[in-house]
Amino acid sequence: MKKHLSRLLWLCCLFGFSCNAEEAINEARALFNYQMLCQGCHVGDGTGGKDVPNLQGAVGVFLNSTAGREYLIKVPGAANSALNSKDLAELMNWMIPVMGKDSVPDDFVPYTEQEVETLRQEPLMEVVEHRAKVLNQILTNSTSATTIN
Repeated sequence: MKKHLSRLLWLCCLFGFSCNAEEAINEARALFNYQMLCQGCHVGDGTGGKDVPNLQGAVGVFLNSTAGREYLIKVPGAANSALNSKDLAELMNWMIPVMGKDSVPDDFVPYTEQEVETLRQEPLMEVVEHRAKVLNQILTNSTSATTIN
């Protein structure tokens, strides 16, 4: 039941209906922010590159743990973004289902402005090492992390 409610909440936000957790996602603004602030490294479709993690069909794996959820906001590109916390939450809430596809858990709860504001206060310094640690923890609990680089 919980996963159906969170999916319904997400769909309401996605299609512009009022939702309790956050305001509706402005897809055009979220896409623009992705293009301006993320696609330089992750490329337009989110596939990443040699030293840049793939988001396409994979980013949702991080949502299988609290540490992984926090990681997505604490990476320097997000934490140090010029976006305010409200717009960063919107970008993440748009990007995760669009790029993550089937890797996104059914019970994904959209980021809130306050959550993003709190998490981005402590950006990661050792990103690669931290990502490996988080994915190892997720892999230990599930086999779903094998598609992440």
